Amino acid sequence: MKTVLLLGGMTPDVTVLYYNIINRVVRAQLGGRHGAPLYLYSADLEAMIQHLGRGDVEAFARTYTDPIAALASRVDAVVICAILAHKVAAQIRASLPAGVSLIHIADVLASHVKARYPGVRRLGLLGPKATMLGGAEPDFFVAPLQAPEHGFEVLVPETEEAIEEVNRGMLEEVAKGAAAVTPETKAMFVEQARSLVRRGAQAIVLGSTDLGFVLTQEDVGEMPVIEPAAVHAEHVGLWVCQ
Repeated sequence: MKTVLLLGGMTPDVTVLYYNIINRVVRAQLGGRHGAPLYLYSADLEAMIQHLGRGDVEAFARTYTDPIAALASRVDAVVICAILAHKVAAQIRASLPAGVSLIHIADVLASHVKARYPGVRRLGLLGPKATMLGGAEPDFFVAPLQAPEHGFEVLVPETEEAIEEVNRGMLEEVAKGAAAVTPETKAMFVEQARSLVRRGAQAIVLGSTDLGFVLTQEDVGEMPVIEPAAVHAEHVGLWVCQ
């Protein structure tokens, strides 16, 4: 089996999701006593949000590149267990020694959508503001999906007010856990998802894994709701077994 370094902590619930899915896949592939060879570094979400709030992307990146420096020689790949943290994917890639790869969530998501939903070309995206408006950052999330090799169109909420409201719900409620999300905020997420569908989205992408604990397939109806982190983790589990 291959060995992976998981960069987690944004949030702990999502880190647990990755750990559990990866090991479930490994057991299914190799047998019940097997487990994935993993190293796990879990960051402090509050500190990372503070870094982003100050615009200090380098400090945000160092949260992960420092443990990479200590562990990269022992692993075959690095996995970022959060969409938002892919904002520093370029810095993380640059910190990796030869032979160690970064398994990027956008590439895995794109392959998944093409295979499972071959007619889908327009993706509606809900998540933190930094993710929804990150299309100019080539190594982040939106830009790789829209790049020629994948060719998706990504739709986000139409107005600045809607983007700010989604962002507020993400950072002030969803990031604290599903129990912190009020019925009013959940209703807002449902309406924003339906609005994206009315504008032509053929699938809803949850731009934060924690949103998957709040917004479900049943909330949106027949339109596919795609949780990228679960797709990412399943891919990593299969990759570990290769």
